[in-house]
Amino acid sequence: MGAPAASYVTAQVASPVAMPVSTPQRAPRLVVLDWGLVETLLALGVEPAGVAETGTYNDSVITPAVPPHVPDVGLRLAPSLELLQQLAPDLILINSSQEAQRAMLERIAPVRAFAIYTDAGSPWRRSQNVTLQLARLCGRESAGHALIDATGRILARARAQIAARRAGAPASEPARPLYLIRFFDSRHIGVYGARSLFQDVMDALGVDNAWRGPTDYWGIGVAGLEKLAASPAADILYFDPLPGGVARTLASNRLWHALPAVAAGRVAALPPFWGFGMLPSAARFADALGAALTRDAVAGTQSRL
Repeated sequence: MGAPAASYVTAQVASPVAMPVSTPQRAPRLVVLDWGLVETLLALGVEPAGVAETGTYNDSVITPAVPPHVPDVGLRLAPSLELLQQLAPDLILINSSQEAQRAMLERIAPVRAFAIYTDAGSPWRRSQNVTLQLARLCGRESAGHALIDATGRILARARAQIAARRAGAPASEPARPLYLIRFFDSRHIGVYGARSLFQDVMDALGVDNAWRGPTDYWGIGVAGLEKLAASPAADILYFDPLPGGVARTLASNRLWHALPAVAAGRVAALPPFWGFGMLPSAARFADALGAALTRDAVAGTQSRL
């Protein structure tokens, strides 16, 4: 039998993130194969002519959602060329990691690639730059600046909430670092760190990331559960949804229950997030993280994992 299950409270965002969304106007007909670009265009008030994997986008990115009437053009790395031809876009937008598709896609329409996640990191800064590029492309410059300003205000608000909570805490309870993870299975996790958008948001909010290990250019490291013991004082936040069977398997996983954060009940769930988004994802994550760190979410009373 494993140790008693740890306690948690799922961290929920109190209200939808207030992002500037304007009434869509005529813009170039854009087919978009990267979800970060999709969420940004929708936040600018621009409706794409086609989006890759719309259902999975809506389940992962959550908001802004792709309207149901927008055509699904297939997989992000293997879109339907026949459907793309039928849609006759003015441009096809991709991210820099999808460049291998350029030659194939350019048979249908001009392709424009945007670099948000790279070996150089700084996806927050790059997201701001790309937001302005997209806004200019679509004749929505004012909406682009409004989106950047609104995102900055949301991060500032979350930082102030966290700082106020820390200021009111006893001196014997110093701010703890945290691990931000996504479960792959019951023994392996992805840990967000340097070069991730989430790291940039944590830095802006004054939150210390306990993960110091390597990450890929998307900002995520692959690790076994045992790596979470390296910083015993750290809390653990994980993203829902859990892969099938993980909650059941972790319930009897002695390694998991031996982790200091789990044994102390300092584990909480965050809502679903797309880990490779742009400013709308950054704003929603800031709100969720602020809620988790200011509402005793990482010291809850309900049993789950």
